[in-house]
Formats: sequence, C-alpha cells, structure tokens
Amino acid sequence: MASGSPPAWADEARAAAEKTFTTLPALTGQEEEWRFTPPTDLALEGPEPAALDATVAASPARAGERTARLTFVDGTITEAPGTTSDGVIVADLADALSSHEALVRERLYSLVGFADKPGALNAARWDSGTFVYVPAGVHVELPVEALSTVTGAAGRVFGRTLIVVERGAKATVIDRYASPNLAGPVNVSTVVELFVAEGGELEHVSIIDWGQGVRHHAIVQGSVAKDAKLRSVVVTLGGDVVRVEPTLRCVGQGADARALGLFFASGDQHFEHRVISRHEAPNTYSNLLYKGAIKDTGHTIFFGNLVVPPGAPGTDAYQTNRNLVLSEGARADTIPFLEIETAEVKCSHAGAISRVDDEHLFYLESRGVPRDAAKQLIVEGFCQEVLDQVELQELRDELNTAIERKVRGA
Repeated sequence: MASGSPPAWADEARAAAEKTFTTLPALTGQEEEWRFTPPTDLALEGPEPAALDATVAASPARAGERTARLTFVDGTITEAPGTTSDGVIVADLADALSSHEALVRERLYSLVGFADKPGALNAARWDSGTFVYVPAGVHVELPVEALSTVTGAAGRVFGRTLIVVERGAKATVIDRYASPNLAGPVNVSTVVELFVAEGGELEHVSIIDWGQGVRHHAIVQGSVAKDAKLRSVVVTLGGDVVRVEPTLRCVGQGADARALGLFFASGDQHFEHRVISRHEAPNTYSNLLYKGAIKDTGHTIFFGNLVVPPGAPGTDAYQTNRNLVLSEGARADTIPFLEIETAEVKCSHAGAISRVDDEHLFYLESRGVPRDAAKQLIVEGFCQEVLDQVELQELRDELNTAIERKVRGA
C-alpha cells in the first residue's frame, strides 16, 4: 500500500471503476468470449471469495542479476526496489501515483480501463503493483523482475503493472507469479499496461507457475509506436484455472509486435489464452506464436485474432498455435481468427492439435532412449521454436528445466 495518500484523480478513477463494476450486467458464461471458462471460476461473478488459513509462501530460487526486484505477497509489496541509475524508475505503482504523478496519470487505465467487468474490478480494487519507466535512449542491460505470490490469507488478490519505455530506450521486465499449493481456491486478478515509444524495445515476460488452488485472470495490453518493438512472452505452467488475455496494438508505422506463448497443462488444469494483434497503422508487423503440451485430463484453449481495421495497408501478420496432446484424457481447443478490413495486406493463421508421433518414439527407443526420456525430448523439441525467440538465455534455460519437470510429473 502506498505510504502517502493518493491524488484526488486516482481516488476518483477508483470510485468510477467500482461503480461500473457494480452496475454492469452480470457475466453468465453464455457470452461467446466466456463459453470456455465460466466467469464464476475466476470469481468475476458470485460471492466474494473467502480467505483460507495462510500458508508460508516460499519464494522460488532467484538466479541472475537484476536491475531491480520487487516482491508482492497477497497483493501487498514486501520488497521494494533499490536505487536505479540513468533516470530509470522502478517503484511500487501505488507510491508512483503521487511520487511520479505526471508519468502515471498520462497512461494508467488508458489501455485497460473499466469498460468491462474484469477491467473495472481490477481498477477498483488493486493496492500495489509495478511501475517501470525507462527514459529516452537508455538501454537497461539487466532485467527488472517482480515476484507475486499468495498465501491464502486473502481469498482475492490483485496486482497491476505499468511499463513505459520511451523513444529509443530498451528494457526487459519479468512478472513472475508463483506460490505453494493451497488448501482451497484463491482468485488472482492482474492487469499489465505496456507502452513502447518510437524506436523503443521492450521484452515483457509473464511466468505463471502457481501451486494448486490458484485461479488467475490476467490481462496484458501493449501499445507499440512507430518503428518500436514489443515482445510479449507468456509462460503458463501452474494454477488450477488460468485465463490470459494479451492484446498488442501496432499504433505507429513500422511497429513490430510479437506475442509468444508457451504452456503445459497437466492434472486437471484449465488454461485459456485469448491473444489479439491489432494493426492500426500502415506497414506494421506482428507474429503470434503459441505452443503447448497437455497431459492427464488437462484442458487448454487458444483463441487468436489478427485485426486489421481500415487504414492499415502493408500489414504483415502471422498467427500460429500448435498443441501436443500427451494423454488420452487431455483436450485442446484452437480457434484462429482473422478480421481484415484493409486491402494490400499479408496475413495468415494456422492451428493444429496432434499427438506424440509413434514413429518418433520408436526411432528414439530403438536407439536406446527410454520411453519417458524420449517423450521429454519430443516435447522439448516441440517447444524450442518459442524458446529460441526469448532473448534472455538465463530465462530460456529456466523454462527448459520447467518443461522437463512437467513432463516427468515432478
């Protein structure tokens, strides 16, 4: 929670969001965008989630140097970042409402406002979050990392991230979500707003690796200006029910937006990814690439959409979703979509669901590779296309290890 009182405009926005949330029609689950994940599963409708007995939150091992680290437990900051250089700001977003008011007020809620119930709920209730500001021309060599965890002491937890990369600047920011296994459900709502100015570069990584009991609704929206680059990486490995909604907007000519996703559902996990790329300027590029594996009775859903409204000729956009089913009871749904209202564009989409090829398994086993190890090699090879596009080597190694763990069932 912020140390001082927030400015009047922030209180007014919070009150407006609360009013919107309470007056909007209830989500029934019959809406097309909610037919796979019932809103009640994410506590968007129904009674307020009750708290559990708190579990000690063991922080995951932290490898690698960082420009700054933040830690949030049950939505409250417990580790604040230290001093940064070159005008880079890393702060609790609640404190930044006052301490960096002009920078925050210009952009907060401008990508994810409170026109719908999930956005309004987060805008009304968040207490702490991450604010990163990179001045023009500054290259931040080491990543900024924020860890969010839950203990069960609160039945509902919120977080919010605002990242601004100015003209010609460059940064990597990691939002990590992790927890122990919990005795019952805890509902998490997070919103991320990303702004990349002309010629800037940002890699934003969301690593979702909750323990049992956590249900997470995540919204990520990015705005990419002229000749700027944004790489959004979403890795979904843990949690009972997880729904992630990344939307990347190319708003300047020459913008480059890449949405990369990697997921692995096991047990009875339910993961939904709804990924949208919007081209709002001429001669922009986007690539949506989501790949994942499903085993046991896990269920994954991918909905992808390339949107090209009038006035965006020269758009070059691709969308690919591949799913590898490892068990008879596992299920994947893929829904690639295009909305093209401009001529002179190059757009494509593809979605596929397949099982482990018996010939591949036989080939490896015939050369002395045990069956479980052979499956692991196939899954790793399947995911490599996404991992190769993650810029940070340390992160690629970590994700490879996480995939190995999921294949083994550890």
